[in-house]
Parts: sequence; C-alpha cells; structure tokens
Amino acid sequence: MADIDALITLRRALWPDDDSSPDELAALLQRDDFAGFIASIGGAPVGFAEITLRRYIDGAPDAANGFLEGLFVAEGHRRQGVADALLVAASARARANGATHLGSNADLDNDISQAWHRAMGFDEAGRMINFAKPL
Repeated sequence: MADIDALITLRRALWPDDDSSPDELAALLQRDDFAGFIASIGGAPVGFAEITLRRYIDGAPDAANGFLEGLFVAEGHRRQGVADALLVAASARARANGATHLGSNADLDNDISQAWHRAMGFDEAGRMINFAKPL
C-alpha cells in the first residue's frame, strides 16, 4: 500500500486534479495494458512514470505500441537521470509486451518537456490544440 500512496502523491504533483483513490489505482495497476513505475532515492519516492499499451499512436504503425501517459520527477531530483531511468523501465515493459514504438506528448508551452523528449530520441509526430464549447 505504501507504493500506491507514494504513486498517488507523485501523480497529484503532476496532475493536481487527479482524484484517484487507492482502490482505483490498485485496480489500474492490475490491468495488462497499464504499468506504473516509481523511482526512489534513499528509500524516498522522487518520481514516477506510467505507460499504457495502445494499437495506435501518432507517428507509428498501427500495431502494439506503448504510450507514456505521464512522467514526473520532484524538484530537487531533476537533472540526475531519474527521468531517463524511468523511461528505460517504461520502454522495457512496453517492448516486453510486443510494442514496437513508444509515444508521448507534451504541452505546446512546455519547452523543457519537449527538449527532454527530443534528447531521449522521440521525434515530433504532430501538434494539436484542443477546443471545448459549453452547451
């Protein structure tokens, strides 16, 4: 349960509106098409990554693919290779499940994330602006 509590804390640092309960997250972690990873330094959780398996991701053939749903490293632990290690673990898990590509995304105004993705070997596959309209 400590891992789930740590994952919830880290997820909320990345996604402040996330209201997943421990039971919901435990169920998610049991799915075959989902994996979560926690990075710890000195026993303290400092980052996480989550991937899903998908048939389609932008820029890759329609086949088994992984998608990096989220990756976060707490301030004070950035630029120490934690994100890179999480990416290696997520990539290995996707590959072990037959994935040929790993997709991800970054907000258009998040230059740091975009630079990290490029440095990790990701190629930009497209850009999107989402719209909403009240009804």
